[in-house]
Amino acid sequence: MRLLDMIPLQQWVEFEKEFNERTGLNSCIIDENGVRITAYRNWANSLCPMIRGENKGLTAICGRIGERIMDINNLSSSPVIAQCEAGLMGVFQPVFSKGKFLGLVGGCGLLPDKGGVNASAVSTATGLGAIRIKTVSRDIGRLQPPEIESLGRYLKRRLREITLTDT
Repeated sequence: MRLLDMIPLQQWVEFEKEFNERTGLNSCIIDENGVRITAYRNWANSLCPMIRGENKGLTAICGRIGERIMDINNLSSSPVIAQCEAGLMGVFQPVFSKGKFLGLVGGCGLLPDKGGVNASAVSTATGLGAIRIKTVSRDIGRLQPPEIESLGRYLKRRLREITLTDT
């Protein structure tokens, strides 16, 4: 079984749109190989597309959080909360069917309440200067600890509702 066997692609896209509208996060559905299954994009901020637009940024920032989250040995049915090298939060719900890991649903791109953008990591990965990073980081929203926990519960509940399975 794969994610696209659970529900059609268009329903996954609708789920991403709903999650993005509700949270402001860069929503994504990722298969068991770490590959996004849809082309939907609605950025949480102005910095993320600059990071993802550079191969080095994609690898050094986005890829590292993906590797940590996708560590199958550490996944359970609980939501995964992680921070990328740029300092932005990610909240993801692992998807399982009959004990087999199928992928992740969730999103990233907002700062934790007391955190900030790691301009050094972003600069190293993208070549952007400190002033440019500061300028494009101004629009990044923040998540309070209760909101982060609530997002995890929401993802788990919605995933159960749309796929009619236990996650």
